[in-house]
Amino acid sequence: MPFSKTFAGFIILGIIPIVLGAFFGLSLYIFILYNLILLGLLVVDFIITPGADLLEIRRECDRKLSMGSENTIKILVRNNGSHILNIEARDEVPSYMDVAGGTINIKSIPHYENSGSYIVVPQKRGEYTFGDINIRYRGILRLCMKYRRFDTKENLKVYPNLKDLKRYSFASLRKNLVLIGNKKMKTYGIGTEFESLREYSEGDDYRKVNWLATARSSKLIVNNYEPERNQQVYIMLDSSRVMNTEINYIKKLDYAINSAFLLAEIAGKKGDNIGLLVFDKDVKRFVKSGKGMTHFGIIADSLYNVEENFVTADYDNALFHLGKHQRRRSLLCIFTDLFNSQEAMALVKALKTTGRNHIPLVITIKDMRVYEMAENKIGNVTDIYDKCAAVREIDEREKIQRIFKSAGIASIDIPPDKLSMEVVNKYLNMKAMMQLG
Repeated sequence: MPFSKTFAGFIILGIIPIVLGAFFGLSLYIFILYNLILLGLLVVDFIITPGADLLEIRRECDRKLSMGSENTIKILVRNNGSHILNIEARDEVPSYMDVAGGTINIKSIPHYENSGSYIVVPQKRGEYTFGDINIRYRGILRLCMKYRRFDTKENLKVYPNLKDLKRYSFASLRKNLVLIGNKKMKTYGIGTEFESLREYSEGDDYRKVNWLATARSSKLIVNNYEPERNQQVYIMLDSSRVMNTEINYIKKLDYAINSAFLLAEIAGKKGDNIGLLVFDKDVKRFVKSGKGMTHFGIIADSLYNVEENFVTADYDNALFHLGKHQRRRSLLCIFTDLFNSQEAMALVKALKTTGRNHIPLVITIKDMRVYEMAENKIGNVTDIYDKCAAVREIDEREKIQRIFKSAGIASIDIPPDKLSMEVVNKYLNMKAMMQLG
């Protein structure tokens, strides 16, 4: 019969009456009597303490956990007994998750549902199984302990950081994040659909001036246009070997997927149709363009468990597959990385031939540690090699960007901490400038 620390403490305290009884030659009798009384109380406590069958245990959390961020998991206990119970609960958490506050203390009131919570930080995307919830609690007299394992197994999906979608809502992006270099980009006044009138601002196109409204108000008034909706945007995600590189212990593929999620959410709110193509040497996943929350959910379910492969990407094959299913002119947001200028030339050739009907935007992720290494002072021979390697890599990345520019292909090479913001900025810019058909 399990007993509590309180019971063990009473056993130790029994030494005192036994020692006192030794002066009268009664230590043996006192020992037997003391332990019989204590054992009897333990049995009584075990009998009067409600069993775990009077408890209902369940887990409550967001059905989509976010990788790399704090997710709250609640454990709820309903006590159908007649006594207050102080319950310690521990959940069986899958691997690849850091846990804070694993053991939860819950004061369970009779005929009420009480709860406690802990935090998990998933380190990897995918689907994971949360196991049973184990509980224990002391008896009414605080002498016995009762244990129970509750079958609460369930599968939860870990997605890229969905909390970025809340942090970078569309409203805040328009207000704070739409920057091109150091100059704020006007997202109004460019488009095809008339929206409203507003006062002239420096830099506005004079062709947008509404002369009739200007004459009435005695100040320059311009037409405000809403960018065209229902445009086609495809996220092309490279899952080949080049995306396996880690920056700050996070793979480039994960950075790209985070940005792809945000781009899909923003483009959907702008009224555009969003599609997805995941590829390496083969096309792994394809979602034809569409819109709405249901469609966004389909894209999310296609992205959350994408894994990198140690093969070389086949851009021609990916673009050929896209061309068979998407005839309408589309913006192709291609998340990839390129080791050298030869790979850049191969991508340019594929875009100029197989993908010639579409507007490409090539998105690559640069590691700023390389730039820091190139700036480091030389202290020994190893530093010389590191610096030379860093300078060579920087030169190659700059050459790749020049290749895209000379071919008339839009491209951005961005550090991971600025990737999501810059990708959305570029999309809004290209959309506002009516480069999509």
